[in-house]
Amino acid sequence: MNTPTANHLPLNEIVREALSNQHFHMVYQPQFSVRNGELLGFEALIRCRSPRFGLVSPDLFIPYAESSGDIIALGRWITRQSLLDLQNLRRQSGLPLYMSLNISPAQFQGGDVFESVMKCALDFNLPPSAIKLELTETALIQNPELIARSFKAFQSEGMQIWLDDFGTGFASLNLLREFKIDGLKIDKSFIDGLHTNEEDFTICSAIIAMAQRLGLTIVAEGVETEAQMQILGQLGCDSLQGYLLGKPTPAEECHAYWAPVLTQRQSA
Repeated sequence: MNTPTANHLPLNEIVREALSNQHFHMVYQPQFSVRNGELLGFEALIRCRSPRFGLVSPDLFIPYAESSGDIIALGRWITRQSLLDLQNLRRQSGLPLYMSLNISPAQFQGGDVFESVMKCALDFNLPPSAIKLELTETALIQNPELIARSFKAFQSEGMQIWLDDFGTGFASLNLLREFKIDGLKIDKSFIDGLHTNEEDFTICSAIIAMAQRLGLTIVAEGVETEAQMQILGQLGCDSLQGYLLGKPTPAEECHAYWAPVLTQRQSA
C-alpha cells in the first residue's frame, strides 16, 4: 500500500483510530559523537500505519493533531513509549544513552507537559539528564513567557533544551539568550549542500562557531555522505545524525542492530 500524500485524507478519523487502536508506533534514529564515534542516544520519531490508508506522513497527522488538540494525548503516549524504550535500550547496551523528544508548543499550552515527562522519568528510573527536549524556532515565539517558565522547570531538573531545524525559522541571538537554549540542531537543508555549495558551508561554519562561543551542543541532522561527516568534524560539530550513520529503527531492532558495533568498540 502506497504512502498517502494527499491533504484530503480524513485525518480526524485516522488520528482518533490510531490513538484508540495503537496504529502509532515509534522509531529511533541514532546520534553519534564526532570525536570518537560513540553512540550517544536517539531521536524519537513517531509513525502511523492506518489499516485503511497505509503509512500516513507525520507532516500530515502532526499538524492536524496540533490544531485539533489531540497532540496532548499523542504527546503523552510518545513520551511514555519513548522513555520505556530508552530504559530497555540503556539496560541492554550498558550505555548511558539519552532520548531526544520533539515537543509541540501546544503541549506546553496543555499545561502538564512538565509533569508528564517527569512522571515517566520517575516511573522508568531514568535520570532527567537522559532526556533532551527539542522545539522548533517558531515554537519559541508562541506564548514565550509560558515556554520560558517551562524551560526553567525542565532545566532545573537537569534536562537539556535543543533548538531544532536551526536556521530555517525566526531564531536570533536574543532568543538563544532569552530561552537559555542548551543545544542547536543544524537543519538538513544546510547539510545537503555542505560539501558542494559555498553558501551552505559558510552558514554551517558560522552556526558552529557561534554555538561553540556560546557553549552550546551542536547536532547536525541529515548527514548522508562521508564528505559531509568529514567537514562537520573539521568544523567542530559535536554529534551527527543521518542515514549515513543509521536510519530510524523500531526499538526491538535497535539493540540487535547496534550490538555488534557496540561490542567491537567496547573491546577495542
